[in-house]
Order: sequence, then C-alpha cells, then structure tokens
Amino acid sequence: MERIFVIVIFFTTYFLIIRGKFKRSIVAFSAGMLIAMSKVIEGFKISNVGLYIDFNTIGLLIGMMIIVAILRGTGFFEYVAISVVKISKGNVKLLFAFFIAMTALFSAFLDNVTVILLFSPILFLISDSLNISPTPLIFSAVLAANFGGTATMIGDPPNILIGSASGEGFLDFIYQLAPIVIMVLLFFATFFNRKFVSKIRVQKSKLEHLMNLDASRVITSKKDLIKSISVFIGVIIAFVLHEQLDYEAATIALTGAAAAMLLSGKDFSELAEDIEWDTIFFFIGLFMLSYGLKAVGITDMVSGVIARAYTNEVLLYSLILWLTAGLGGLIGAVPIVTVMIPIVKNLISIHGIPDDVWWVLSIGACFGGSATLTGAAANMVGTALLEKHTRKGVGFRKYLRFALFPTVVSLILGNIYVIVRYG
Repeated sequence: MERIFVIVIFFTTYFLIIRGKFKRSIVAFSAGMLIAMSKVIEGFKISNVGLYIDFNTIGLLIGMMIIVAILRGTGFFEYVAISVVKISKGNVKLLFAFFIAMTALFSAFLDNVTVILLFSPILFLISDSLNISPTPLIFSAVLAANFGGTATMIGDPPNILIGSASGEGFLDFIYQLAPIVIMVLLFFATFFNRKFVSKIRVQKSKLEHLMNLDASRVITSKKDLIKSISVFIGVIIAFVLHEQLDYEAATIALTGAAAAMLLSGKDFSELAEDIEWDTIFFFIGLFMLSYGLKAVGITDMVSGVIARAYTNEVLLYSLILWLTAGLGGLIGAVPIVTVMIPIVKNLISIHGIPDDVWWVLSIGACFGGSATLTGAAANMVGTALLEKHTRKGVGFRKYLRFALFPTVVSLILGNIYVIVRYG
C-alpha cells in the first residue's frame, strides 16, 4: 500500500510539473511534505532530516548565489559584455562567436540563470542596433549556457547534485567532461554561424555606438570589484583543492559567502532577493520525494531491472544517457537526476557497475535539458525575457524548433564520447 501511495504522489507531482499550472517549487515541496506526513519514511524526524535532504547541495547553492549576487552588484558582468562588443570591432561573426564562448565560460562557474539574466540585456541591445530578431541570439545563449555549465561541478544544478552524491571532485568534473563540452560548443558555434549569423547583412556603422561605450563606467566600485573577484577566485581555488583541504563544497561556498558579505558590508536582508528560494525549496521537495521512493523499495526495483538488462557497458551507458536526456527534456534535468541518483548508487554498489556511469548521467541530463522549454530553468528564464522584450509569445514549439537539432547532435556526440572513453 505504501509503495502504491508513493508512486501516485510521484506521478502526480511530475504531471503537475509538466502541466506548469503551479510553480514547480510549490508542487515539489508540497509532495515532499506529503511524503513526510504520510510516515512512509520510517522514523522520520526533523532532527535527522539531513538523512533525507542533501544539505551539501543546498549549502553550495546558497553560498554561490550570495557570492554571485555581490559580484553582480559591482557591474563586473556588464563590463565584460561591453568589452566583448568592443573587441569584436564590428565583426558580427566574431561578436557572436565571442558571446557564445563567454556565455559558456561564465556558465561553467556561475548559475546558468544568472548568466542569462546578465547577458540578455546586451544581446537585446545588439539585436535592436542591427535590426534583427533577438530570438536566435537569446536561444543560442541559453544553449551555450547549458552546454558550458556541463563542464564543472558547479556549472549546472544536475552536476551539483551528482558531485554531492558521487563524491567526485571539482577537477574530476573538468577532466571527465570538459573535452566533450568543448567539442559540442565547437559544433554549436559552427551551427549557429551557418544557420543564422552568415545570413545577417549589416553595416559596421550600426555597431559603432556600442563600440564607443565606456566599459569602465559600469563599474560601481573598483574596491568592491577587487574584493568580490578575490573571494570568487579564492572559492574556485578551494574547490580545486577541496580533497587536500578535506572540506565539503558547501562549507567552501558558504565560507566564501560569509567573506564576501563581510568585505562588501551587505547583510542577509539586502541579499535575500538574490537567493533563488524557489530553487532551494524545489530541491528540498525533490530530495524528500526521492527518499520516499527509496524507502518503499522502488529505487531497488528499478536498479534491478536496469542491471538485468546490463549485457555490456556500452549498451548500459547508452540506455542511461538517452533515458536521462529524454525524461530530462520532458520534466526537467534536475527532477530526473534526483530520481536517478539513488538508482545509479545501487547500480554501482550492488551490481558492480563502474563509477564512470556518473559522467554518463551528467551528459544525458545537462545536454538533454536543452531540448525543450521545460528542460532547464535557463530555458524558461531566457524565453520569459524574450517575450517581455518583443511583447510576443514565444511558446514551446518555437523553442523546440531551434533547440532540438543541436541538442540531439550534442547527445550523439556525447554518446560517441562515452563509448570511446568509457566503453
């Protein structure tokens, strides 16, 4: 009876997430609390809630959100965006190639949503100056952010979850995933150039007023900028050395957040709006739901079915990659990874599947989440900004028409990479 109850809650939750009538955070958190109140988790108490909720992930998210919010307030990101325009010297192909590269690079170290929020205004300014549609520019930034975020442990929420669950380090993610990310970005830059940029016919003079902008004027305080960048770099170095330092990622991020607040003079009330509370409670709800599946034995059952289909690693890895990508595109990368993590843990600990399966899960989730509007938060935020700027509806199909082909190609490249490297 308990198993049926949890299955009903699980499918109802994901149905409501797909429908989109309610906020995903409210749906997931409500489902998590329903699991707690139903007592399907034997001996559930708030005092041992750390057994069910991964506070390493929660702490890492909150810490990085605070650090990025303080850094954003210095005008640093606007400075970078304007500098990219000036460096291109009016060459449209070079300009958009730089933006794809910069979006991907920043997304490797910052939250994807933050990167889209920061770079969208300058992309709108460029599209208005060139008198072209901003739609392909915003969509390309979204995909570049999703692809670039795959390269590191902190670049994409699914990787944050995987990093905490697997115990893999910051450098491990870069070593295992950066090669395929670079390959996919090279393909995507070529695709975007041939399909969109090569068709743009504009005079260099249309970009002159952008090239004449003084980037230094957007910096609000050089002292605060130096302090914030120093903290950010220190946190990244600590992530790299976390195995030697023997600190968890959340401890490093929260310590960095505390240092950034002390140096900037900002307090929690000022930064409260910059913390994505919906994301935090969305994760908490999903952790509870995932633990509910484990508590009633569903996780063991699913991992057993997958293990029985395991004839060789290539087939198993391909199955996990495409299954994760397909479901991630449908219901979101974060929800599917939350469900897959305990399954993967069982495959490794009980059925002897190699640890490499973690990287397969990451590639499937992070790349697959780019396919649809609901696959990742950055997709929805970018589309919302686009609708606000153009005052026109964008819709699920319009995004799908742009994103599906490059996403499928990225997954094919990812599958080949997995076979060659781990098969």
